[in-house]
Parts: sequence; C-alpha cells; structure tokens
Amino acid sequence: MINRTKHLLFSLLLLTAMFGFSQETLNANDPNSFVLGGGQGNNQANLTLIPISIVDIEPDPENGISFGGIGTDLEAGMPISGGSPAGANEELWLNFTHRVDNFQPKRIYVKSNMLIPNGLNITIQIINTVSIGGNFPANPNTNPILLTNSDQIIVYDFGSGYTGDGVGTGYQLRYTIDNTSGASLPVGFQIIYSIQ
Repeated sequence: MINRTKHLLFSLLLLTAMFGFSQETLNANDPNSFVLGGGQGNNQANLTLIPISIVDIEPDPENGISFGGIGTDLEAGMPISGGSPAGANEELWLNFTHRVDNFQPKRIYVKSNMLIPNGLNITIQIINTVSIGGNFPANPNTNPILLTNSDQIIVYDFGSGYTGDGVGTGYQLRYTIDNTSGASLPVGFQIIYSIQ
C-alpha cells in the first residue's frame, strides 16, 4: 500500500511538472492564439520611412498641349497671337505625392529646360484646386507665372500629402501662349515641375 501510494504520488508530481512547465503550441491558423495564448513578449523596432516626391501632369500620355485652331479673323500682315481662346489650354492637371522629410515644408516649382525664344511668352496659372480621393493642403500660387528657365513657385509650403491621380483632381492649370513674333519652340523643349 505504501509503494502504491508512493507510485501514485510520484505520478501526480510528474503530471504536475509536465503541465506546469510545458510550452503551449500555437495554432498558426488561429490569430486569436497569438494574442491570447503562448508566451508573450515585445521587441522594440525602429522604422525609417524614406521621403517620396512624385509630380505628374495629367492626362497622359506625353502631355501634349493644344492651343486651339487657327482663328477665322486672321489677316495677312497681322501677327499670329495666342490670345484667348485660341492661345489658352485648361485641360492639364498637376498631381503630386509627397512624404515629408524631417518635417521640412516643401514647394512645387515650375521652369523650362531651356531659354524661350524672344517674342514667345508662355504663362502658367493654377485656376482650380480639387481634392477627389486626395489629402493635401491646397496652397496654390494663383498668380500667372511667366515661364522662364529659372525655378518659380507654383505651390507654396506644404507637408505630406497627395492629390489623387488623373484629370479632375489636384491643381488645374491654364497654359496661355502669346507668340507675336511667330517663333517656334526649340527641339527638346520641356516644362519641368519639381518638389523642393
């Protein structure tokens, strides 16, 4: 009887030890077991997000600009002018995505990649700001900007944000051309937008 009691006591201690020190098995198919079961702990982690700056003019492709047809009131000997409505285009939209770096505000600048011929003036103006599917502070420079090959501010200080993509969201642009001399733009001419 004593041996049997010792054997039973030893078996109970063994079972207690097994239950007291056993590790629970986690079921990887049950997310609740990650929160409610198993050994829990925490680890410190540092996450660094790199800054992102993307500027796009819509619609694509190639963002060609049309300034309307030739007017019917042209006279021989008179300059071909790009005055409204033939010299204005309001079909392009400025979209951007930006994640701020060290909480420094940024601006959007516009310039040409080369000199514009004498007698040819290109003016760019933000005429509308729309946020469809975007989240950005609307800080447009609504004054007409006479395009040069130097950076000029077209959107004032902003932090992180995005306008949404495509026509009808972001900043609607009006391009106006005045070409009293009949000059042509040089081959490879581009209008450049940048976040700085």
